Amino acid sequence: MHIDTETTYAVSRLIYLSLIYSNGSKRALAPYTTEITELLQRLQAQDSFRRQVEAGLRAMDLRLLALEEGGLRLSARKSDSFFAATLGDYGKLLARREIKAAEILPVHCAIATAFFPIEADLDTPVEDLGAVILADVIDILRRFIHMEAALDPDEDILLPQLKTVADRLRQMPEDNPDRQRAGAGNSWVGLVTRVLEHMVETGYLLAFEEPGGDIEYRPTIGYQTAMREGIVYSFHAFRDFLIDSPEQEESTARGKTPKEKSNVSTQ
Repeated sequence: MHIDTETTYAVSRLIYLSLIYSNGSKRALAPYTTEITELLQRLQAQDSFRRQVEAGLRAMDLRLLALEEGGLRLSARKSDSFFAATLGDYGKLLARREIKAAEILPVHCAIATAFFPIEADLDTPVEDLGAVILADVIDILRRFIHMEAALDPDEDILLPQLKTVADRLRQMPEDNPDRQRAGAGNSWVGLVTRVLEHMVETGYLLAFEEPGGDIEYRPTIGYQTAMREGIVYSFHAFRDFLIDSPEQEESTARGKTPKEKSNVSTQ
C-alpha cells in the first residue's frame, strides 16, 4: 500500500499550525505565515487534501469552526478531549496565575449572555446580533450578584458552582484604578477587559473603536458555532437564572437588549 508521506506531512502541518492559530499565539505563528497560506490554498483547491484534513481532525477529536485567512479555527469536539481548554488553562493564557476558574466562569457566561440573551440568538446570523460594550457585561454581572443575594437561603435554584462564582465576585471590586500595576488585585473591569481582549486575539470576537474611545465587540461565526455546538451547562444555568429578573423583563418590555445599543458595521 502506497503512503503519500508528503500529503500526510502537509495535513499534519495544517492541523498543527491551526491549533497554534486557534490558541491566539500570533507570535508563535508569525514565522509560518507563508506556509499556512499555501496550505489553506491547497485545502480549498484539492478535494482529496480537504478530505484527509477532515479525517485528521476527526481522529484528533477536533471540530472545524471556520476557515479563516490566518488558519483553521478549531475547537475540541468534547469537553474531555485532549485539546479541550479548561478554565485553568485559560487563566494561564491570560498570564495571571492568580486568576481562578471561579473568576473566569462568570465573565464568560456574562459575555455569552450579552450576545445571546435568548436561545434563538445562537442560530441568528451574526451580522444581525449587534454589538456589546464592556459596560453591558458589567451590568449583567451586577444583576447576577443582586439576584443571587436576594435568594431565599433555603431555595435550591442555583448550581453550587454558580453560588461559588457569586461569592468570588463579591470579594472583588467592580473596578480597581491601579489594575495595571503589577500585584494589583483583580476587579470585574480588569477581568472582563482581559477576557474580551483574548477573545479578540483568538478570533472569537471583532473589536471596533468608536470616536469617543469606547470599544465595541461583535461575535464571529466561530464563537457562535462554539457556543451552539459545544455550549457549557453553566452558561444555560447562568442565562436561565437571569431571564426572570425584573431588569430583564423591563428591558424586554422596551424591546431592547444590551446588544442593540450600537450598530457598527463589520465591513
